[in-house]
Amino acid sequence: MAIGYFAAPVLLGLALYWPGLASWFQKDDFALLGFRDLVHGWRDFFWVLFTPIAQGTIRTLSERVVFLSFTALFGIHALPFRCLAFLTFAATLPLLRSVCEKLTGSRTAGFWATVLWTVNSGLAVALSWTAAYNELLCAFFFLLNFWLLLRYVETGRLRFYWAQCATFLAGFGVLELNVVYPALATVYALCCARRIVFQIVPWFAASAAYTAVHLAVAPLPASGLYKLHWDASIVSTLFTYWKWALGPSQMLWVKIYPSPFRSALTVFLTLGLIGFLVWKLRNRQWVAAFFPAWFVIVLSPLLPLRDHMNVSYLPVPLIGLAMWGAWSLVTGWNAGVAGKIAAVSLLGIYLCVSVPVTRAITLSFYHRSQEIRRMVLGVVEQARAKPEKTVFLKGVDTEMFWSGVYGRPFRLFGIREVYLTPEDEQRIALGSQLGDARPFFADPVGMRTALDRGQGLVLDLSEGAIRDVTEVYRASH
Repeated sequence: MAIGYFAAPVLLGLALYWPGLASWFQKDDFALLGFRDLVHGWRDFFWVLFTPIAQGTIRTLSERVVFLSFTALFGIHALPFRCLAFLTFAATLPLLRSVCEKLTGSRTAGFWATVLWTVNSGLAVALSWTAAYNELLCAFFFLLNFWLLLRYVETGRLRFYWAQCATFLAGFGVLELNVVYPALATVYALCCARRIVFQIVPWFAASAAYTAVHLAVAPLPASGLYKLHWDASIVSTLFTYWKWALGPSQMLWVKIYPSPFRSALTVFLTLGLIGFLVWKLRNRQWVAAFFPAWFVIVLSPLLPLRDHMNVSYLPVPLIGLAMWGAWSLVTGWNAGVAGKIAAVSLLGIYLCVSVPVTRAITLSFYHRSQEIRRMVLGVVEQARAKPEKTVFLKGVDTEMFWSGVYGRPFRLFGIREVYLTPEDEQRIALGSQLGDARPFFADPVGMRTALDRGQGLVLDLSEGAIRDVTEVYRASH
């Protein structure tokens, strides 16, 4: 029984997410893999570790160190990255179980918290996409921080307090969400351990200092997907994340479209959680308020991003929801026949929704990554056979462009002269907020010149296979 208690959530995760172990690279992965080509000395090394990139992010531990070290050790191979993600997931589970058990006083609640977190579709992206590893590592750090804080409260030993301070500071190198941890710790202290409230104050200073430095070196964007909107849309964004976290609104992945039935499932799950919360608060068990606070506080930095909501941001907020739901289940089961019926019904809804949706998302990322792998490696093989020629790709669709071409994966294999044919520009470049696609398309005159001189190679990707259509293309254009 003891072995099953510890091993079951890990085995459940493997059963659900094993395609994620075989997923290849896609989207932002290629930019992160390119870090290795930027390092030519110590100065470059420190520049790569600490310079803001993308949307001004500085994720030294979760991105820079991981991608630099793994590409140095393993090259451009996805499996080591995927194994790291699963090992981090597995290491997070005992922390979640222990934290929930300490907060609720229930060993069974700790077990169910790991199950509810594991099956949630919010983990599917992080366990299938290498660039989302930072979310898993952030979940691990949040729980490690909080476990150390709980140990300090239990024992009064300063070594736990200082260890927690160290892991909290390290968390700034993992993900920007780390700034909200002091608020989370304060809510816990107010609910359960008011004597340590003033010991948390220095952590707010650390978060404020990090925020000030981050804004100084990477100002907030004034437009685009990452512009912050401080208006009523924050409420609707929170409600969207809530629906995603519960699961029924994600059932589009299994071709179940919006309907009163689907909405009713969300309502049932919501009422069950709120009913439990009200019951506990009426009994002055204030720790119950900590669980919804976890969900809201951790999400709070993301709520102004109304134009860039993403289910991949859910692993850390879901920790609060998983502990909330687990304690609800255990309490309901111990509350008589009616409580047992309610607990089993709500658990059944959650599992019957979450498991197939999670599986669908995982398989979707796996299949797309394999298509990108075949495309990238196929183009690289053809280009290496004719290294003196510039490569032109024909028939790249919108999805393949943004997921597999926009990150410039070919340069990772030494192939730098790769362009798309001019006639494909209109259907890909227009109307996208993801970036400017125009530099990826060949100049018609330059392409014609290269083909006339025998210096161009046209590869057609439109039918799935990669075909050399250079002569046919030159004759028809």
